[in-house]
Formats: sequence, C-alpha cells, structure tokens
Amino acid sequence: LVFLPPYSPDFNPIEQAFHSIKSWLRRREAQATNHAIRPWLIHQAILSVTDTMAHGWIGNCGYFFAEENDEL
Repeated sequence: LVFLPPYSPDFNPIEQAFHSIKSWLRRREAQATNHAIRPWLIHQAILSVTDTMAHGWIGNCGYFFAEENDEL
C-alpha cells in the first residue's frame, strides 16, 4: 500500500491557470455586468492562456520537460 501525499495546490499547475483566468475576468468586471456576453468573456479568458504561461506553471510546480533532442 502506497500513500499519496496530502493535496497541495502549490504542486498543481491547474490552480495557477485558474488564478490567471479569474484575474483576467476580474480586470473586465465592468463588462461582465451584461449577462449576454459572460460566456464570451469566459471563452476569451481561456484563450488568453498561452503555451508559455502553461509551461511556466508546470515548471513552478517542480515538473520539468525533457529537451526535445534528449532521448528518454
């Protein structure tokens, strides 16, 4: 039997992604008063996440990618 460590948001990149998306939405809070465009704003917030941001969050959590030229 192997026990998993307790959950820690510090080691979960999705928590950083959620933070970024929520921050993007907070900066546009005035626009969100129109209920009709809320789904569009959420979609735009998700699209604001870049590959570079995701790569950084993964690295911040202690996970690293092997270089493309390195053999595994």
